[in-house]
Amino acid sequence: MITPTLLNNRYKILSTLGSGGFGETFLAEDTQMPSGRHCVIKKLKPVATNEPQIDQLIRERFGREAAILEELGDSSSQIPKLYAYFNEDEDFYLVQEYIEGQTLTHKLEQEGLMSESTLRAILIDILPVLSYVHSKGIVHRDIKPDNIMIRSFDGKAVLIDFGAVKETMGTIMSASGNSGNSIVIGTPGFMPMEQSVGRPQFGSDIYSLGLTAIYLLTGKIPQLLETNPHTGEVIWHSNISPTMRMVLDKAIKPVARDRYSSAAEMLADLQPVASNFPATVPNHQAPAYNNNHTPEVAATV
Repeated sequence: MITPTLLNNRYKILSTLGSGGFGETFLAEDTQMPSGRHCVIKKLKPVATNEPQIDQLIRERFGREAAILEELGDSSSQIPKLYAYFNEDEDFYLVQEYIEGQTLTHKLEQEGLMSESTLRAILIDILPVLSYVHSKGIVHRDIKPDNIMIRSFDGKAVLIDFGAVKETMGTIMSASGNSGNSIVIGTPGFMPMEQSVGRPQFGSDIYSLGLTAIYLLTGKIPQLLETNPHTGEVIWHSNISPTMRMVLDKAIKPVARDRYSSAAEMLADLQPVASNFPATVPNHQAPAYNNNHTPEVAATV
């Protein structure tokens, strides 16, 4: 189906930002706002069912996930706001805040390997956001360099493209309401073993963040890093302080129980005095909720 240039009789499509297995992402103009503000629209296509009852269950689940995105964006300035959600024909749409800036991937491509001091500042900036997300019982499940943006106007790190709505689109549901995931949400290399078998935990996000940091220091994606054949631990090299190496090595331990129990604990090792930080969240398996977004970057769905 060809996407109309005006969605929901309101949003004028300006350009395509990206496409992927879940659908497409567009830059759009809100024609019903005086400012004509720009926004990001994610077009998502669920698994085809041809069963009205099941389609209704998917719509209800999509609505619940959208409500979670709204709460996250309203409560944190470092998570994109959700402006609207709707469905047209067989497709589902999220309308989100457009974040002007660059992903960590683009930052690395433009500026080269990141210094330890710059990386430390980014981690200290993003860990409280991750702690807040976990405090809501939500696992992001797709933390990677493409899904952390540095916002242009204030230099703050913004966490984008949560995985729950994608999971809804990839869920096969029965009329009784039972569901089974047809796919695993996450990016190969950046997700740990427990997530790859469909059991994401809060510590799964910490693992992904650790490998994101190592990518910024070394320029190597996880698949290019060696692993210890006996322990499964990632082997990497960078001229950094013993403290930073200790933090990142702990974050990427193969077994979840050996990693940091929370984002707050990881932050404490990076910044001994962490004032006004959210309370520690237990490192147990959490409900599979999440968020979604992305602008100039996060152009994939």
